[in-house]
Amino acid sequence: MNHEQPLLHSPRMDKYVIRHTSTMELLEETPILVKPIILGILGNSKAAIWTRDTIAESVMNPVISEIGLPTTILMPTEGSTSILLQVWSDRQNKPTQPIDADWIRLGRRARALRDGRILKESTHLIFFLGPKSDYYEKVAIREAKKGKKVFTVDGKTNEITELC
Repeated sequence: MNHEQPLLHSPRMDKYVIRHTSTMELLEETPILVKPIILGILGNSKAAIWTRDTIAESVMNPVISEIGLPTTILMPTEGSTSILLQVWSDRQNKPTQPIDADWIRLGRRARALRDGRILKESTHLIFFLGPKSDYYEKVAIREAKKGKKVFTVDGKTNEITELC
């Protein structure tokens, strides 16, 4: 038996070890990409009477515990709910992107175009449902079928429902 060259120092094994080590180094240096959470908020601003504290406790905190803290919040500029959500996001140090509807120039189409932009750019959605109209409920169901994580807030009971 020849013990001059052990098996660990064979040229074939060195190539394997070097290749294996460089692969491991590349895996360790590769950053893990996390998909940003862009939360879109739509619906009837008069669906419920909210205060700064109740909107945080009743809506935002339960949703955030489910999906995680959003990177950006997209919401319409008008409505009292938007103002309360703006205050909440400022306290959480989360940027909001208010989406304005040009009612003067676009007329009735302004809402559809504004809502369409929020729907397109959002990964997660919250809909405030009004007691008289089922428009936003239909949109919420459609977006949930597309695979987005959608939450609805009932205008009468203030209950949150996750659509699957």
